[in-house]
Amino acid sequence: MHKPGGIYIQAASLAAVCLIACYSASVWAATMCADTQLANISIQDNFSTGSLKAWEMPFPEDWKTLKEGNLHYLHMERSRPPGVPRRPVQFALLKGVKVGSFTLDVKLRRAESSMILVFDYVDPLHFYYVHLSDNPGTKISVHNGIFIVDDGPRRRISVLEGSPALPDLSWHDVRIVRNVRTGSIEVFLDKQTTPRFSVIDHTFACGQVGLGSFDETGDFVQFRLRSN
Repeated sequence: MHKPGGIYIQAASLAAVCLIACYSASVWAATMCADTQLANISIQDNFSTGSLKAWEMPFPEDWKTLKEGNLHYLHMERSRPPGVPRRPVQFALLKGVKVGSFTLDVKLRRAESSMILVFDYVDPLHFYYVHLSDNPGTKISVHNGIFIVDDGPRRRISVLEGSPALPDLSWHDVRIVRNVRTGSIEVFLDKQTTPRFSVIDHTFACGQVGLGSFDETGDFVQFRLRSN
C-alpha cells in the first residue's frame, strides 16, 4: 500500500504502471496497457491532506483543496479557454498512472452548467471525455454525452438522447466503466443501474484519467479508480 500525498494506491505491480510510455495513438491502442500489466490497481483520494502532488495540471494555480464540515474536496477555481482545435484543456490528471479497462467513481458538483471527466488520455490531442451538463444533448449537441478528441476538434460519439446528468448544484455520484476488450464505455449517475450514456469505441485502449470542466468550474470528492 502506497500513500503519496494523500492518495491510497494498492497494486500488484505499480512499477508496470509507471513505466508505460506514450506513443502515437495508433501504436498505443495496439501495443500498450495490456490488462494483465494493470491487474489489481486500486487508487483513492479523498483530498483530506491538502496535497495535490498526486495530480498534474496545466495550470496548477487554478486548483486547490477546500473543506466543508468534515468533507474535503478538490476545487477548480477558474476555467481556461478551450484549445485549438477546439477541445477541453482544463483538467487535473492522475499523475503516473495509466489504465486500460477500469471503473472510475467520483462525486462532483457543478458551479455553473457542466463538468467533465477525462479518460484514456494519451496526449493533449488524443483522449475521451464525458461531458456532464444541466441540459440534454438534444438541446446542445456538444453537451451531456461521451466525446473523443482524436487529432482534431472534439467530436460526439454517444447518441444525443439522455436526460441532463447534473440537473442541480448538488453533489452527484458518477461512475465510468470502461472495457477495452469490448470497446464499451458506460456512464452511470447517482447509483443508477442503467447507464445514462454508453457507446462502443476502440480508438484508445489506455491512458490517464482526469477531472475538470470544458469552460466552467466545480468540485470533486471521493475519487476512486480500479482496474477491471
